Formats: sequence, C-alpha cells, structure tokens
Amino acid sequence: MKYFNGITDLLQAKISYRKLAKQLHPDMGGTVIEFQKMQEEYKELLKQLQQISSLDVKIQKSPSPESEILNELGKLTKALIKIQVSQNYLSQKIKMTNPTIIKGLFTDIKCFLDRL
Repeated sequence: MKYFNGITDLLQAKISYRKLAKQLHPDMGGTVIEFQKMQEEYKELLKQLQQISSLDVKIQKSPSPESEILNELGKLTKALIKIQVSQNYLSQKIKMTNPTIIKGLFTDIKCFLDRL
C-alpha cells in the first residue's frame, strides 16, 4: 500500500483518508489520477478491515471450554452469595452436568461447603 501503510483500524483509516483527501484532491492542487488511486486503496483497506472485524466476531461467538467453565462458576458463585443456595442445589447441578471437568468442580465446591 502506498497511502495507508500501517493502518490497523477503522478510525486510523478514516483520519488518514481525510488528511490525504485534502492533500490529493484536484481542487487542492492534486491530480485526478493520484486522488483516484488513493480512493481505490482506501476502499481495499476498508474491505480488509471488515474481513478482520468479521473474523474477530466469529471467534468471539464460539467460547472456549475454559470460558464456559468460568461462566458456569460465575453463575454458581453469584447464586451462592446472593441467595445462599443449599448443598442440595449443588447435588442437583452435579447430576445434570455432562462434562466431567465441570462436574468435578461442582463436587469440589460442594465438599468445601460441607466442611464449613
């Protein structure tokens, strides 16, 4: 890229475009050809940034197993703190949970609360 090297986000792209448009516009002393080349490069940059942005959104939509575990633990912690749920709730949650890692965590929490 000739005009937009090092641009990594939309805000940087817009700022650079405005600056370049003022410099390269034919009414400001630039040539039509240079202005058009800059505009074509800007359009290409916007496409690239949109593709990167859509990939980021797709990655964020599929949570990792670790984040799912942390999310479940967060929900459980809130429930335990706010309404002081009994160990019976944990026993039911252990029976209903499929992944063994989460089941083990719930079991450990129940054992810890039993000792209190």
